[in-house]
Amino acid sequence: MTYVTIRRKKAVKKLKDWIKKYQLEKIFPAHYFEKLQIKSFPAGECICQQGQDLQALSYFVQGKIKIVRRLFNGKEHILDIQDKPTLIGDIELLTNQQTVSSVVALEKSWVVQLPLENTKTMLLKDPLFLLKLGQGLAQALYQQNIRASTNLSYTVKERLASHILAIQKDGKFRLELSTLADSFGVSYRHLLRVIGEFIAQGLICKQKPYYHITNHKQLSRWQIKE
Repeated sequence: MTYVTIRRKKAVKKLKDWIKKYQLEKIFPAHYFEKLQIKSFPAGECICQQGQDLQALSYFVQGKIKIVRRLFNGKEHILDIQDKPTLIGDIELLTNQQTVSSVVALEKSWVVQLPLENTKTMLLKDPLFLLKLGQGLAQALYQQNIRASTNLSYTVKERLASHILAIQKDGKFRLELSTLADSFGVSYRHLLRVIGEFIAQGLICKQKPYYHITNHKQLSRWQIKE
């Protein structure tokens, strides 16, 4: 048995495991499973790039990514940061346009891809697939509306506390300040001031490379209650 054959068998097994683990039948109808591919992207690499033709429909499963839109003045606006499974390319597939924003890995990230070559026409005629795609877009729009109203209705302190409590593990967490400031719609300097206030109030402390929660009860008082 050759090394290539062994690798291929491992890849097939991993794909079967991920189909079950991430319930991919809710994203891709079963008759497309044989076309699915697993791909990894190192930190800094684009999963898809703004202005280019969409080559594959990707389901992000592990790691952390940012969704970035380059504006006409050359600046970049971070639309979202994700570390939970999400579909990439659904809007472009349905609207038949080039990629509207770039998706960049912030750390090593894994996706399950369905190549669109020789598949796109079938997908757009598949009622079951279109139903699943529509349901996913509706959920994404719902969450986007919540985020938009949150940014308008709550202070930076409340949003930061909620973010910290969502990402912390055993009281430890990291803050990617520039991306976080963009997602909050505030300046880097203003975000630093709020972090400084939390440290001064004894809610968190910094011990490189992590921050630590030092007063969970008081920090929770700033958390946004849904």
